[in-house]
Amino acid sequence: MKKNWLTKLDYRIPLEVMVGATLALYLIQQIGFYELLSEKVFIVSTLLTFLGLILGLLSTSLMLLVMNLILISTGAFLLYFDPVIMITKIKLLLIFVIPMYSVIAFFIKRTLYVRKLISFREEDIHSYLKFRDPLTGYRTIDSFFSKYPEFIETLSNTNQESSRLVVVSLFYVDFYIQYFDRNQKAADQMVREMAERLLQTRNPEELFFYLKNGAFIVLSTIYDNEIERIKFEKRNELTKSSLSEIVFTTEQVQNITIRKSDCYISRKTTYTADQVLDYLYRRSETDLAIEYI
Repeated sequence: MKKNWLTKLDYRIPLEVMVGATLALYLIQQIGFYELLSEKVFIVSTLLTFLGLILGLLSTSLMLLVMNLILISTGAFLLYFDPVIMITKIKLLLIFVIPMYSVIAFFIKRTLYVRKLISFREEDIHSYLKFRDPLTGYRTIDSFFSKYPEFIETLSNTNQESSRLVVVSLFYVDFYIQYFDRNQKAADQMVREMAERLLQTRNPEELFFYLKNGAFIVLSTIYDNEIERIKFEKRNELTKSSLSEIVFTTEQVQNITIRKSDCYISRKTTYTADQVLDYLYRRSETDLAIEYI
């Protein structure tokens, strides 16, 4: 996503520099005009400086632009079209003092906000990096262990047609380690294609996990009746067929074998996440035995 010019400027000018420049400018203004201006004009310039800082801290960018245009127009009209006897430089100071300090204060506020936002989101960023696989963008096995109990807790204790089941499906590339040892880049490309194919063949509400070594987990919920189970099994078969069309491409093109298994879980099921994974891998061996006959 492209950054606007305000954000780019925030990154180029450090907060400490902006605060130091503001204090230095204010100090020069106070020392320089203490003897030069009359007491009333000096007090007015100080108040205008304060108002400029407040305006910058409390305004949005659009509000700041509109207010500054109004203030500049009003100040120019009052000081130049009314018979005010004053040095031109002093008039310009009084006209532009609020816009100048308001813009500086606005950038200071933006920088403080960005720092605060980054500080508060460090935990979210850490969680995202922990629970996301960099190769596929899918959730990791740690995320599966976290999400699995949450899905189980949402299930009903009653056995009705309107009650739901959690279904954990495994899709695995047979002999993935051999592919990886032969050509890591080709194996990674194969995994990325599998991840994209899963998005095309599965439902949006399902959760996808990548367990490394060419293994994908799909976490789904369905109604607890025979019709829904048949539909879901057909969807899994379609997914397996679609993934099997992916090839391992190096100097030669080689077809891959996908193994599949699934586990239907109700609220009364006592399977833990580890037990579910063990069950899926055992079931997948049967799927492979049929595949190679």
